[in-house]
Amino acid sequence: MPRPAAILIALLFAGTAACADNSPERSDGPSGELVVFAASSLTEAFIEIGAAFDDTHPSVHVTFSFAGSGALANQIREGAPADVFAAADTISIEAAADDLEGPPVVFARNTFTIVVERGNPRVSPGWPT
Repeated sequence: MPRPAAILIALLFAGTAACADNSPERSDGPSGELVVFAASSLTEAFIEIGAAFDDTHPSVHVTFSFAGSGALANQIREGAPADVFAAADTISIEAAADDLEGPPVVFARNTFTIVVERGNPRVSPGWPT
């Protein structure tokens, strides 16, 4: 995962942790549970970022639910509790928008890339090789 995207995702977790169950007696930061619904394509990156988040926020327990974005949006619309919803498409975010707090934030983008063998006759003239 590119470093800027990892930083943005870490900031997403950090910002959400501020919403965790903070008890007034505690002065060592947020505590409680952080429930993250994320597209299955984000599993590896979010597990890694979650581990780093756990190291710096030991009083916050991060729980992940990974699945297709549409399935996660349906779960949220049905009442499943989620503090963070990281979808792989805008359609799923729009589908769950009425059940989410705050506006959606784009934290990463994909670029489609096609790799072909050099000299492939099916590659259109003018394409970079």
